[in-house]
Amino acid sequence: MTDELLSLTDIRTLEQLARTQGVDALDAALGEALARLPEQARVTREEGLTVSPRTLRMIRSALSLDAGFLRAHPEALFQCLFNRLRWFDAPDAAAYFTPREHAPWSAPDAHLHVLAEHWRRQRDAHNPTPWLEALHPLRGGLESREQHFRGHRAHVLCVAFSPSGERLASGSWDDGNNLRIWDVATGACTQVLPGHECEILDVAWSPDGKLLATGSRSHDVRLWDATTGALLHELPGQEGRVTSLAFSPNGRLLAAGNLGWMVRLIEVASGAVLRELTGHEQSVLCVAFHPSGHFLATGASDGTARIWNVETGEQVARIEAGPQVPSLAFSPDGAWLALGGYDGIPLVETQGWTRVRTLGGARPYSQVAWMGNERLGALSYDRLVVLDTRSGEISRSRPQESDGHERRVAFHPDGQRFALTAVDGVVRVIDIASEPPPEPLPELARVRDFWASPEAGVAVIPAAGVTFILGRSGQMRQMTLEPHAMPGQPWAASPDGKLLAYPARAYEEDGPRELVALLDGETLSSLRTLSVEPGPSEGGSRFGPQERLVALSPDRTSVAAVVEEGVVRLWRIADGTLLHTLRGHAGSISLLCFTPDGAYVVSGCASSSRLLLHDTRSGAIAVDTPAVLELTVAYAAASRAPCIAVGRDSGELELIELATASRRLVRVAEAEVVAVGLSEDGALAAACGSDGGVRLIDTRTGVILHELPHPANPFNVAVGDGVVITQADDGHGRFFSSSTGALLADVPGFVDPDEVVHQEHWMVLGEEELAIYRRQELAPSLFFHDAMEQVFILRGGLVVGRGRNEKDALYVLRIHG
Repeated sequence: MTDELLSLTDIRTLEQLARTQGVDALDAALGEALARLPEQARVTREEGLTVSPRTLRMIRSALSLDAGFLRAHPEALFQCLFNRLRWFDAPDAAAYFTPREHAPWSAPDAHLHVLAEHWRRQRDAHNPTPWLEALHPLRGGLESREQHFRGHRAHVLCVAFSPSGERLASGSWDDGNNLRIWDVATGACTQVLPGHECEILDVAWSPDGKLLATGSRSHDVRLWDATTGALLHELPGQEGRVTSLAFSPNGRLLAAGNLGWMVRLIEVASGAVLRELTGHEQSVLCVAFHPSGHFLATGASDGTARIWNVETGEQVARIEAGPQVPSLAFSPDGAWLALGGYDGIPLVETQGWTRVRTLGGARPYSQVAWMGNERLGALSYDRLVVLDTRSGEISRSRPQESDGHERRVAFHPDGQRFALTAVDGVVRVIDIASEPPPEPLPELARVRDFWASPEAGVAVIPAAGVTFILGRSGQMRQMTLEPHAMPGQPWAASPDGKLLAYPARAYEEDGPRELVALLDGETLSSLRTLSVEPGPSEGGSRFGPQERLVALSPDRTSVAAVVEEGVVRLWRIADGTLLHTLRGHAGSISLLCFTPDGAYVVSGCASSSRLLLHDTRSGAIAVDTPAVLELTVAYAAASRAPCIAVGRDSGELELIELATASRRLVRVAEAEVVAVGLSEDGALAAACGSDGGVRLIDTRTGVILHELPHPANPFNVAVGDGVVITQADDGHGRFFSSSTGALLADVPGFVDPDEVVHQEHWMVLGEEELAIYRRQELAPSLFFHDAMEQVFILRGGLVVGRGRNEKDALYVLRIHG
């Protein structure tokens, strides 16, 4: 037993098992060991670290959180286990969570972070392969005993366990393929069914588990073969959105309630409507059959529950229950009917259909379900409770983090687990008796948007009332900005990260004033606030332009900003002197930057398709030219030469030598040029045309060297050392030789060509996971388990991203190796 504990807490053993036999075999080995080991077993590893069966359980739990990812990437086992275990009970994890009395890091046997660090030292000594370290805790608790069923891309609206409990069905807001069936034991999606054109609002299993019924917002009911996925019956034309479905106990009938105040009884075998139940005065929200099959209960937004004779369709009883009845359920013995409500759970005895008492206290419950004849499970907006119906006491209360949307719950037939829907597309199956994981700080719980400068190595994350600044060290510093930053507007950073600038607004007695605030990037102290007195001739909105653009010169001596419609202001940073007011645009400015040498301020107006370059010394216009600036920007500047390239909607590429003011027009497309790229020395230019081609041009001669055809329209391009990289609207990045024009690689996923050219690491955004590549390499060296909605790789190897599968989760990662 001692040897087994030592072996299965050794990272080299775990990695070998995963690599040679697979993650499922590793999970099985941990399970078998736990079945053999007595709970009191203890072994002391190196450095006085004591491990036990609990250690194995936590390793197994960490494995389950990333099992799907690890099946595809077993080489990432150390990365996943380290990031889960290190942050589970490390003392510094407490800073990222709301305070709580009992937390993993305060437990007397907190040791998993010590084990993880021991593994890190082993890896550093023996295994140089790259990996991603999470610098913040990841979502998902090791002791919460949760399964995460991933696959839906939109809000999951309904969920139901099969009668045996072996399968789970879920319906969502996805656009098609919005009905899924899952294996509860493994969490694997076993079937994806077409579902409905609109969102699925309810799903129900037949008593024998062979059929599924679904109802949708598009006023239709569908019956499916749960084994083959075949559509058996489609019943369109319901009076309103189908809100609730229930099979009769013998499986012969299906009841469907809808927002048209109607309930229909449908013969399952034929799909024929046998009876229509009318009487509710507002939308029907829920339906349930009595275990005898003789009665049907319905609840509605008219504040009543009604009982119907199934054979005759007559209304047997009307029960007043408050503002509305969102859910109802019969006890298995048929003696009781429980109603969801806004002021507790009314309990009705079914012998006389009399309301007897109210359980659960004065709080709203959106769903109720019986767990045997003496327990009720109920879902409120922020918690799930289990009630003893005899005493009326709440025997279990489990907090659930609100995601701002209505959630649905289904209880497993064994009464030990429940499935919970969520807006992030994930279905969570949770042990009722488990403790919820620590809750992240509200400020960082859900990040909706952020700004980052990969070159400067800094990211700015706005949160509720505060702003977090992430630097190259990976440290997150919290500050309250004064003046407040304009929400949703980009910042600017000097290339060395020592200076930050952001657009702000102050509200004064005579009206709002548009500002530019400067911060020291190292100390985050305020350096200066810049503003101008808006004159009557400036035009635009009283509240300034919608796009508040800011740019810093490469040498940190000046700042340019748009604080009035169509006007760029240029200030000297040292003393705040306004150097120039740069005019020339007749509409909103959508592009603002400096040329790489800092000699010119570049501004573009998408509405007029004009690009201007102002000389920073004189403020005079040096270049005024047509340019494509919408939907993409067809402008590029060489980083080591004073030249630019501009694409026109005429299909021409304009090449401009700034030092001599010489220009050359080259026809490169039959339609507009939507994107351009320049090599660092300015010798090569690449142009994407909306005709689907990319042309590589010698800028000295104007000769087209190569045509790089694409199967889909390219919309972004960059020229690197010996390579041209494109991104097209088929979701592929393509790599071509700049010397021969030959296709070198076709990479599925979103590729940013500029990132490939200029950064040490570049990434591919896919549907399931993040892939990271090294410069000049065309095979990924790193993977991360979540896809990203927004992500940047900062100088110094930091990755900051906003999750897609773990919706709006903030990730801060460090690339090792």
